Amino acid sequence: MHTRYLQWMTLAILICATGRLLAASGVIRPGEPWFDQHGARIQAHGGGITFWKGTYYWFGEDRTPTNDLEKRYVACYSSRDLVRWKFKRQVLALADPEHLGPRWVLERPKVYVNERTGKFVMYAHLDDAHYKLARVMVAVSDRIDGTYAYVKSFRPLGEESRDIGQFVDDDGSAYLIFESRPTKGFFIARLTGDFMSVERTCFIAAPLEGGALVHYGNLYYVVGSHMTGWRPNPNVYATAPALTGPWTKFRNLAPPEANNYGSQSTMLLKVTGTKKTTVIFMADEWRPRALWDSRYLWMPLEMDDGSMHLPPPQPWSLNLKTGETTIH
Repeated sequence: MHTRYLQWMTLAILICATGRLLAASGVIRPGEPWFDQHGARIQAHGGGITFWKGTYYWFGEDRTPTNDLEKRYVACYSSRDLVRWKFKRQVLALADPEHLGPRWVLERPKVYVNERTGKFVMYAHLDDAHYKLARVMVAVSDRIDGTYAYVKSFRPLGEESRDIGQFVDDDGSAYLIFESRPTKGFFIARLTGDFMSVERTCFIAAPLEGGALVHYGNLYYVVGSHMTGWRPNPNVYATAPALTGPWTKFRNLAPPEANNYGSQSTMLLKVTGTKKTTVIFMADEWRPRALWDSRYLWMPLEMDDGSMHLPPPQPWSLNLKTGETTIH
């Protein structure tokens, strides 16, 4: 027993040391395990990034194997450089809120800052084990890294909603992106003033999920994934001069044979520096048999006037001040 304990302690120390070494390097390594300040694996799957008062907050599904199986968890991490992340807390530890039954689903949490009300509002996909409910959940907190209280669930615009995405435009207006299978497409919907509901903005007739959106230059770019379950596929993108369209035909984000390098889109993050504006493609490399071990693929996109390209994943770093990236 003593020998086994020492083995586990040695392993824990090695993991912790490795995590701190990777963080200290200041390099993002797509597809490799990512660690917080304690050397623990970051659990922020299907997540979203919220920028608030000079700090980035990363929210995502916490799939830690030791979690209570009856609850669903959202973890929050903070960072000033998008590389070194501090675990704040599990901001949501929710028991079945609507008698959804065993293996109920809470996925893709996103947090918005409502400057008018001073509240922080979380949206997430809420469902039963058979994905028949198809609703969004809303939870609210007085602090960005505080405890979020469940408020309600609903079908946005009266439509089914599964995968959701988050977008905040340059003018501060906030939007929810949601996939609606019966309509064979997805919606971009502006949040109402209190962020408790949505207003129709645009419907894009393309059966895609994992929707992500960015405003870059004079165009809007939307990215989506085909519906192949957990299996990766060629993600695609389209552009428009306004959120209301008209949208171009969808094109491949990477060579189709690469299947998006084994990842699925979750968010596009724009970093505007003094010399360059960089758009970071954020995606999940899902491992359905061990979701806690799913990895993150973050890469700077190659952007031009109307074109967007995801290069092969490789280590890279970002100068937040200038917006410039370096491939290592």
